[in-house]
Amino acid sequence: MPRITEERREARREQILDAARACVLEHGLEAVSMEMIIARSGLSTGAVYRYFKGKDEIIGAAFTQATSEIGAAAAPILASPQPGPPSELLEKLLAAWMGYALSGVGAAAGVDRMPVALHGWSYAQADPQLRAVLEASLRGFRERFLPIIKQWQDDGVVAASAEPDAVAQLFLSICLGFVAQRSLTGDVDAQAHADALAALAASRPASGEPAAARPAETNTAGP
Repeated sequence: MPRITEERREARREQILDAARACVLEHGLEAVSMEMIIARSGLSTGAVYRYFKGKDEIIGAAFTQATSEIGAAAAPILASPQPGPPSELLEKLLAAWMGYALSGVGAAAGVDRMPVALHGWSYAQADPQLRAVLEASLRGFRERFLPIIKQWQDDGVVAASAEPDAVAQLFLSICLGFVAQRSLTGDVDAQAHADALAALAASRPASGEPAAARPAETNTAGP
């Protein structure tokens, strides 16, 4: 019997993880069983158990992978030498998350994976290892944001008196809130968030400066 290539092995593993995500979306994390995941994956019982020992291991792997892939999607945006104004950067970050959420294949093709994040965040609270993975990812996001905020301060976009880490916390809260709101209501979008942030920035005067005298933030993210 020919050996399975590493590429094929990874594809099967991803097939199982996507099946688990789809099952979580349809039935909720607690109700999902190994039988459901196996059936949705289209693989045999033996094939699935060759990759994972059980449901908890599959869910943990799906959570860890998603956290890593979302971070990878945001990394080039945060590392750009020209991040643009706050509203433009926010639109890019949210669009990147949306791109990941809708990029599923196989069992997850056409499935919005963003709501799975809510289940994953809850699940991680009871698992010290997964919680550490999540905390490290979120803190890493804030740390990568700091040079951008300092650049904004140098450019006069953000007040020099602002604490960079506080601004980074705010942006992270907006991103996490977008995920939660979109998962719960389904009627929010990245461009609306960017436009709202640009409008707030334009209406807020610098300390002691009239709003009319302060140039509005330019929103280059599109109409």
